[in-house]
Amino acid sequence: MSKTHIKNDLKKVYLVLEGEEHWQEDYQVAMLQENNIPKILKMEVRYLDNCIQYYYDISGKTSFEKYYENAKLTREDMQKLVEDLLLAIQTLQKYMLNGNGLLLEPGMIFRDKEGFHFCYHPKNEKDARIEFHKLTEVFVKEIDYKDEEGVRMAYTLHKSTMEENYNIEEIMLELAPKQEADSEVDYIMETQKEEEDEVRENPLHKIWNWAKRRCLEDEYEDL
Repeated sequence: MSKTHIKNDLKKVYLVLEGEEHWQEDYQVAMLQENNIPKILKMEVRYLDNCIQYYYDISGKTSFEKYYENAKLTREDMQKLVEDLLLAIQTLQKYMLNGNGLLLEPGMIFRDKEGFHFCYHPKNEKDARIEFHKLTEVFVKEIDYKDEEGVRMAYTLHKSTMEENYNIEEIMLELAPKQEADSEVDYIMETQKEEEDEVRENPLHKIWNWAKRRCLEDEYEDL
């Protein structure tokens, strides 16, 4: 990856990615500069000493790499990152942009209260599928090992992305049923308990229990 550095001005904070010396006009750059693409960091192109530089607006955001230096990765964060990545890929297709342009190194992924955001580099030639697998290695390293569901998700993503033609959406769907099923079971058990408590507190239920006990006592006396 090209050299990067952070630049502050009076209004914004930028991640600056140094580009090539000789550069030709690219429709991708126009797409990125003229549109606000969800989950893709706003980018602008500047020139310094005849070299192109890509400026990514990271104001109010923290890189994945920096954030998890002092925090453990949770299942919720990991799931949110993957969901945001899938949204970014789907959105890029609408703008005729190749998903391989996404930079998936931890230092190039940023988060804020709305979720995760990604840098797009028009000249990136790395395979996004390989780069995502490398990212799952970071998941395994940074996951909170007290979070059993998080550990299961991290290792499943890492193992599944070793396959040649893996599909991220299918992997996430395979992970989802157990989570949803567990939630549904908990909901049913909680609802059943509430219904039982409500029945026990119902005066009619108390009268019914009293009548049932009297009948049993009468039957016992007849014996």
